Amino acid sequence: MLWLAVGLIFLITVPELLRVGLPTATDIGAVGRSILVSGCELFGLGTILWIVYGGGIR
Repeated sequence: MLWLAVGLIFLITVPELLRVGLPTATDIGAVGRSILVSGCELFGLGTILWIVYGGGIR
């Protein structure tokens, strides 16, 4: 269940914080921010799918 929570955090919470925090704290461009946010969302989704459809120890 911990890995499911980690997946949800990386799918929902971290991308929102990156969308708000990156333009404020750094001068990263829109393309770089979009790639970073999309990568974070894909990591979260992959973690959730890995846990739901096998690969984890139950």
